[in-house]
Amino acid sequence: MTRMTEQEAYEQLADFIQDYIYDKGWEHLSSMQIRAIGEVQKKERNLLFTAGTAMGKTEAALMPALTDIYEHPVDSVGILYISPLKALINDQFYRIEEMLAGTGLTITKWHGDAAVSRKEKLLYTPRGILQTTPESLEAMLCRHPENVRILFSGMQYVVIDEIHYFMGNQRGLQLLALLQRIQRIIGREPVRLGLSATIGDSRQALAFLKAGSARKASVIDYQEERRQYLISVTATRIGGTDYPVAYGKKILEQSIGKRTLLFTNSRRECEILVAQVRRLALRAGLPDCYYIHHGSISRELREEAEMQMKRSEGSVLTGTTLTLELGIDIGDLDEVIQAAQPLRISSMVQRVGRSGRKTLKSSIAFHLRYFEAEGGMLENLDFSLVRTIAMIELYFREKYLEAPKLSRCPMNLLIHETLSILCEKGCLYPPRLAAELLELSIFRYISQEELRQVLGCMIEKDLIMVYEDGAVGFSYRGERLCDSMDFYAVFESEETFSVRWNEQEIGTVERAYKAGDSFFLAGRTWAVQGCDTKHKRIDVEPGTAKADIHFGGKGALYTDRRTMEKIHQVLASEEAYPYLDEEAAGILEELRMAAKRRGLLKLLAKEPGTDNLLVFPILGSDTIRTLYYIWNSNGMTCDRVQLRGFLYGIRIYSMTEQGFRRYNDLILEKGCRINRAYLLKKERLEGKYFELLPEELRYKELMEDVLDLEGAAEFMKKLAQGEEYGHVPHFS
Repeated sequence: MTRMTEQEAYEQLADFIQDYIYDKGWEHLSSMQIRAIGEVQKKERNLLFTAGTAMGKTEAALMPALTDIYEHPVDSVGILYISPLKALINDQFYRIEEMLAGTGLTITKWHGDAAVSRKEKLLYTPRGILQTTPESLEAMLCRHPENVRILFSGMQYVVIDEIHYFMGNQRGLQLLALLQRIQRIIGREPVRLGLSATIGDSRQALAFLKAGSARKASVIDYQEERRQYLISVTATRIGGTDYPVAYGKKILEQSIGKRTLLFTNSRRECEILVAQVRRLALRAGLPDCYYIHHGSISRELREEAEMQMKRSEGSVLTGTTLTLELGIDIGDLDEVIQAAQPLRISSMVQRVGRSGRKTLKSSIAFHLRYFEAEGGMLENLDFSLVRTIAMIELYFREKYLEAPKLSRCPMNLLIHETLSILCEKGCLYPPRLAAELLELSIFRYISQEELRQVLGCMIEKDLIMVYEDGAVGFSYRGERLCDSMDFYAVFESEETFSVRWNEQEIGTVERAYKAGDSFFLAGRTWAVQGCDTKHKRIDVEPGTAKADIHFGGKGALYTDRRTMEKIHQVLASEEAYPYLDEEAAGILEELRMAAKRRGLLKLLAKEPGTDNLLVFPILGSDTIRTLYYIWNSNGMTCDRVQLRGFLYGIRIYSMTEQGFRRYNDLILEKGCRINRAYLLKKERLEGKYFELLPEELRYKELMEDVLDLEGAAEFMKKLAQGEEYGHVPHFS
């Protein structure tokens, strides 16, 4: 098939989009946009758009879709645009609204902060684009399912922005279920268009995109990016102070005169670092141009930070977490600083892509704190520098990204969907309820018997009940649960207190500070004047006392097998990395010597001064955890070796290498079993209903979706055959 020329593609677009392209001064359409114009309107396939940040994915998907619904009007919303964040919706809204000016097509935000009048107007005359989140879509299906038919009866397209953000988690499964339920109501299957800058395995992304859809799916990517990356890594040795002044000074010096995002791995670290850098800047006579942007800051303060980043012509630094990792428009940045090691390669790539959008020269500086090992304990070794180098090498040299693990047995979500479907449809007889649930693609591996067990447990826990005629419906407790606004989110929400100064909300905290206390929030210290526990409100005034702050939640430090292999290669080699500063290079050499001295590059090593055996398989975190549970369940006394939160291996107590290999053979003969009680005691699934599930099903979900029994068994078989499984030959 002959592909369109750029001129042919341009002429396929509606007049108002051609005018928009001209007014914006675009010099040309990208190859991705040309291909999209030829493919989207065919409606033959679901399409996955993959390209770097600011490479025009949104326009590639929307321009032909908007042309279609403009030239072939439908009496409903034509495009459903789903985003993971309300802030991202608000940001995209203004870009798309400008494109639609004067067309008669509208774009409407549909989430908790959106104007009710705009929603009512859309219900009266549904058209154009509706932007929403999975939670708001869930609320619509539960509270007003009649609106689904009104709004989406003729819908042509579903756009899923930042699709990677939904893959491999409960929220993504919820979205897939919602899309399939909407298809049932409207009796049609809209084309799905997924957008992402960070897809590692396109096969998995395509499988996610087409789940519950009869259409096949294919990729439209952009291979012509000429982006250059400027990378630097510094390391600061720290002693008794977690955030020494020398560390803050490096961040300050890196950001002076630049428009900078400072990414951290936690809200607490974000608060501490911005406060420290601001303090150092003011002492040096520099202007106060420091802001905070994370999920516990009020919307008004986040929007102020976004505005300053977008409009400021001088130096500005905003400390942030995940909230500015995605595509919110904050203008062109000079620098991205990553404090601490990246949690995942995909996250690192999202962050570096925020800089150099116009120049195609992205700059990222990693500023790591190095914790000196104390007392000779193995667990005190800090491998964050080595892990960061491995991730840099994997992406910037090999373009490798981790692949998310897709769930097979989301039992926790089965409870949520049961409640949600009963909200939508009222009482249902068991056969109809079973069909409504098990025909959803996300539950294709769940059996009728397992559903029966879950429903029995829900009846026992008084969430649902069986009426006299045999229909299943809500109990009083279940009805109250579903009436709560927290119900629509499948993740657990934290109890929070609103922090207010002069009636302005500063943000939220997760504990009831008492009068006289002080804490950090929004980069400043606040003195508590009073706390109203009934109304969840804390009144504050600006303070000066030394303070700290604590937030719940922590990003999981997951390492996949390919990253672990690269970590071992970095440790075993003598390669010098030009992006390391002198101190970081020195620390790397120390870590290489420590790894050789302690046997960390061997599969099996005797722990000095003990009778213990150390096992260091080059495997992903999920596989190492599985080995730990297998060995513990079969009589070995062992624990996980975590190097400051980084799972590296397993310690077997009081056992020789010969004894360990013999024991491993015996376990293989009996089968690689994991003790249910022990596993359930140690592990907990994400989600609100995990504890409501029968033990048997909790165990199954953990085994299928959290651990890697197949990979662990493969390792044990190789071990039994005498192979140094997973190790590069010269390591042995």
